[in-house]
Amino acid sequence: MMGSVTSRSAIRVALGGLLALAPCTASAQEVLVQGDQRVQDPGERGDRKFHGEARLGARPGFIAEDPMFSIEPSVNFDLREIVPLEFRLGADIRLRMVDRAPEQGQVIRGTDWDEPGDFITILQALRYEDAFVFARHGQFSVDLRAGELGRVELGHGSLVQGYANSLDVDRRRTGIDFALRLDGLLLEQPAGVELGLFVADLTGQQPLGARLGGHWAGAGLGLTVVGDPLAPRLARPADPPDAFVVDAQNYLQRMGDRGVAAVGLDLSYRFTDRWRYWISPYLDLNALPGLGRGLHAGLDLEFALGRRRRVHLGFVGEFTYGSDDYDPAYFDVFYTMQRTQAQFVAYPDDLPASFGTLATPKYSFVDRRDLGGAGGYGAIRFAHDSGGFAETGYRYRPGPLGDTWETRVGVDVPEVQLALLHAHRGDLGFNIIEPAGSLAAFELNVPVLRYLDVSATAGWLYATRRPIGGDATAGRVSSGFVGGAGLVLLGIAGRFPW
Repeated sequence: MMGSVTSRSAIRVALGGLLALAPCTASAQEVLVQGDQRVQDPGERGDRKFHGEARLGARPGFIAEDPMFSIEPSVNFDLREIVPLEFRLGADIRLRMVDRAPEQGQVIRGTDWDEPGDFITILQALRYEDAFVFARHGQFSVDLRAGELGRVELGHGSLVQGYANSLDVDRRRTGIDFALRLDGLLLEQPAGVELGLFVADLTGQQPLGARLGGHWAGAGLGLTVVGDPLAPRLARPADPPDAFVVDAQNYLQRMGDRGVAAVGLDLSYRFTDRWRYWISPYLDLNALPGLGRGLHAGLDLEFALGRRRRVHLGFVGEFTYGSDDYDPAYFDVFYTMQRTQAQFVAYPDDLPASFGTLATPKYSFVDRRDLGGAGGYGAIRFAHDSGGFAETGYRYRPGPLGDTWETRVGVDVPEVQLALLHAHRGDLGFNIIEPAGSLAAFELNVPVLRYLDVSATAGWLYATRRPIGGDATAGRVSSGFVGGAGLVLLGIAGRFPW
């Protein structure tokens, strides 16, 4: 699919949807399905039209510096026999067993329930997917996902690539990833129009974007617009100059202008036999108003392997060139932390002497540094129709912002659900286990019995932290920094389907 909006969860692999077909004229290779007959798994047919599952999990472990006990109730509703819709409601309650310094003064972890977005995340996941055929060759499809957005990409990924909205240990976010697509024939040539939209955080604290694209006879054209209206620009440190004001929600307070925007025009051409290979050279021309401009020229190849073509192997190679205030893939997997651009460090003792000058928002960092010149990106991806994928990509970028190396693995089959994310920046991206530049998330769920799951979650995620010895209850402001925090939870969950 050319330049579509895609989202693959680093924490949960999204569930599949249901295909509905309207009346059509069938060719020799098509199967006629009446519009009032929904496609169902034979094993799911029966008198019941509404399915679901209640779930209760219990998991001890560590979050940041404190030993925790997490109680995780949720309810999943499956309406796919009526409409192609699934959604899950849940509210994780994390109890602090030992309040280690810096003390929080609460048993229930307050940072999980101190913002409007924390209550919106009671809607943990929603999926609506449907498709219709019309006339002889037309097809219309819609795909809506809400909740955690594990991997968002717009177009060829030159502006938004690998963005995830819930990699912050203190903040859960509910976002929307929406795509519409219309395909058919125009002048006897394949043609299509698509619209993609994503909102990273319904409370407005992260980016949002849209892409409109079309293709005809292999040639494609698209326009992408992305913005973060509340992103800070100018940092004005408190007194002393190496301290930063942090409010009760552990937000770094900033003064000055806000907002960042990006716009991109992409062109491409696809060579394909529509069966075993797809080869797409592309050119992206991007601008960050108030900052700089950049060019991305690349080649995307994908091959379907095997007798049934269930294995897909892809490669991407890209050359980039930008002005001195241009950052390729501005909204990437590290954007959640780089939005306020402090050093990504393990402990307060690791703070560099120049921390007061380095902790500037990403907009200001890109504006003040010379990032111009040539760079590049390369990636390999693998996917199997049964429910597994793996991909790894490396981006070289000029300047001191740091190169990135990102790897993702996901498996979603009845026997096991697995998600793994690892990303690193700095030092050419090769110090892959250095806490000062690494981001990691791992989740494993194994259904050992029909009514019982065993799960494990571990990671090194973002966190806004006060120095050791600081007291969050002493007042609404304190010096602090953005860094990393560990997360480890192991437990079991009971499932009660109906």
